[in-house]
Amino acid sequence: MDAPLPDTLSAAALNQRERRVVESIVARLRAELSGNLLAVWLYGSRARGEADPNETDPDRRSDVDLLAIVEGDDERYRKAVTELRFEAAEALGDSPFFFSVMLMSAEWLRGRREIESFFIQEVDRDKLILYGDALERYGGGAGRQ
Repeated sequence: MDAPLPDTLSAAALNQRERRVVESIVARLRAELSGNLLAVWLYGSRARGEADPNETDPDRRSDVDLLAIVEGDDERYRKAVTELRFEAAEALGDSPFFFSVMLMSAEWLRGRREIESFFIQEVDRDKLILYGDALERYGGGAGRQ
């Protein structure tokens, strides 16, 4: 179930345990959301390589931010996504509170891109694509692979 991702994560500021948690979360998202999962992206300081992956002080440790885009109604998946984030992190000996999985619909993404949302512009600029693609058919946003 927890198959390693391609070398996409090698550019990310993640330690080995964090990388395994991210790989597990992506695998679990794929299994849980099956055909409705369009993409999973790592974004923020971890994707840009700016965070210190060896920071142990909980007040200074940077979160690992993931954005999952689904086809259709994202509300029906939210509870499952929260549970799988906790399960993946705890199973690998890390705190689930350092892993954020934001689950949004493809239509939400289209709307954010249409209004040129600052948040989505930043995500599109910095994201590492862990599953799926850049979803350019929803208004642009090439990203890094």
